[in-house]
Amino acid sequence: MADRNTMQKEIICQTLREMHCHPSAAMVYDQVHQSHPTISRSTVYRVLSRMAEEGKILRLDLAGGDSRYDGEVEPHSHVRCRVCGVMADLPAAPVGQPADDQGFLLEECAVMYRGLCPCCRRKAEAQC
Repeated sequence: MADRNTMQKEIICQTLREMHCHPSAAMVYDQVHQSHPTISRSTVYRVLSRMAEEGKILRLDLAGGDSRYDGEVEPHSHVRCRVCGVMADLPAAPVGQPADDQGFLLEECAVMYRGLCPCCRRKAEAQC
């Protein structure tokens, strides 16, 4: 039988993978807490952080907001609605290696598109 910590990690990871909305740690905790109220908020935050550091999940650090998490680690891009903030995955598109004249060691590239989700787009078109 798996120990408590392993079971908690599995529950948290499975919950994240079932949430396709790129949730914040608080959102994952809220979902986990509904069916497993003994798992603490700090455990959820710690497990998500550790899993991101280990490359088992993605942490999306958004300017001016909480980090979001993604259970899909295969290469892909993201799109975020500029009105409501909803996020979705997009297939990866080739991105060329830029010339670096600043001396950085380029390690990875994350592509984030901004636009309007279908719902906000319909609302905007209805107001015209």
